[in-house]
Formats: sequence, C-alpha cells, structure tokens
Amino acid sequence: MRHTIIDADAFRDFEAAGWEEKTAPYHRFFGRITGRAIERLLDAAQVGAGTSVLDIATGPGYLAGRAAGRGASVIGTDIAPAMVALARELNPGIEFRRADAEELPFGDGSFEAVFGNFVVPHLGRPERAVEL
Repeated sequence: MRHTIIDADAFRDFEAAGWEEKTAPYHRFFGRITGRAIERLLDAAQVGAGTSVLDIATGPGYLAGRAAGRGASVIGTDIAPAMVALARELNPGIEFRRADAEELPFGDGSFEAVFGNFVVPHLGRPERAVEL
C-alpha cells in the first residue's frame, strides 16, 4: 500500500482560504445540516448554566449560540476571519476569536466542554486538535 504524504501547512492554508470565500453559502445551506447534531452534542456534555465551553472551528457560531442560550460561558474560534465575523454578527454578546484548531491559545483545563462539530476532516494534523 502506498501512502501519500500531504503538506499539512498547505492544507491548513487551503482550508482557511476556502472558508473565507464560502461563509454565505455555508450559512445558507450546510448550516441546516451541521446544526442537526448540536442539541445532542450539548446534551451529551451536559452543557447548561455556568458551563465553560470552547467551540473550535465555530463557523457561523451555531453551537456557540445554542450553548450560550443554555446559559453557558462560551468562546468560539475559527481559522477563517470571515467566519469569525459572521459568527459575531449572528451571535452578539459571544466572544469569537481567530485561532487555528491545531494550535489553540488556551491552557489545559480551561474549559469544561470542548466541541469541534464536523471539523476533523478539515485538519491537516487532526491529532493536534484532539490531544487530551
């Protein structure tokens, strides 16, 4: 079996650039699909009032918004500045930051619940984003 080696940095840059251009189509179409899993994810993590939540690759901030609606303290991150801007527009009052899921600017144990809804296929080094 032959293994293809990818340039993980080039893949990250490709993904970030692609999402910069796709914010509106994502919001119009894919958000309805990816949003279906949110309530079950929040329920599984028992997110409620006072829970500290990190939403990695937040996109338009759907999960962050729903977690905040439950009373959680939420920060959302995304690699694409256009997605961060859309998340801020759709979810005023929630903190959103530009950040790479593979190199998050938070220390261990900073959050009680961490989510990455549909992010793994978009990472060149997914093991970095899911390290425990």
